[in-house]
Amino acid sequence: MARGLVLAGALTLALGACSSENGDGPAEGATPTGNDGPTSAGGCAAAAGLTGPIEDRGTAEASGGTLALDASEFAFAFAPTCVESGAGETLEVTVTNTGSALHNLTIQSLGIDEDVRAGQTITVQVKLPDSGSIAFFCKYHVANGMQGAFLIG
Repeated sequence: MARGLVLAGALTLALGACSSENGDGPAEGATPTGNDGPTSAGGCAAAAGLTGPIEDRGTAEASGGTLALDASEFAFAFAPTCVESGAGETLEVTVTNTGSALHNLTIQSLGIDEDVRAGQTITVQVKLPDSGSIAFFCKYHVANGMQGAFLIG
């Protein structure tokens, strides 16, 4: 059974914003929280082993339904940065690009690498392992802190 989190806004689970100025390059009930700029790994990011700059927008728990990620132009961030979910769950993750630049959802460990053009929506199935974490990021804006993780527990 698919289990997930409905997110919207500045990528409320989110794809906080994966965009660039020139546009090139290559929960239900969740409330994103965090700071206003990239920071070093801390909190959920540290638990997931993420390194480099991170635009921290907090943590939310996946619960029922699907996980909707909204890519906008307001920040290079996934909001929330981390998603807590159960062991072995399969999440249906929908990414909608409401910005004008090319965005992306990459989950290397699962072979997921999907671009999301302006105005486009994609849906991917994410099969979580029995333990640990799985990192996700925008391959075009990871250097700006656009990364996050699924935390299994």
